[in-house]
Amino acid sequence: MTRKTIVWLAAFVAIIVFISLSGQAMAQANKKLVGKTVNINKATAEEMVKNVPLMTPDLAKKIVKYRQDNGDFQVLDELLQVQGMTRDLLKRIKPFLLLEGLGGSQCTC
Repeated sequence: MTRKTIVWLAAFVAIIVFISLSGQAMAQANKKLVGKTVNINKATAEEMVKNVPLMTPDLAKKIVKYRQDNGDFQVLDELLQVQGMTRDLLKRIKPFLLLEGLGGSQCTC
């Protein structure tokens, strides 16, 4: 094999590996999340971690602390005030979060 052939072969293998890894990353990112809904104004940190996908123990504790310090959340976007919560994360976990609405009704406001 010539040096030029080896270089082309190495480049081809690198491209195949890159495509394979990119496909796996995209599949993981698009994976449907599974969990249970929780009332963000009533749930304990443990309940959030157990039921809300992508919820870390640290973030759940910060949510509970924020709620204790500032009162119940009025809208789910208020969670963006909690240190560590990002727009992307909130968008992904919103289907699992509820707020206690007027008259005790549940909403995903």
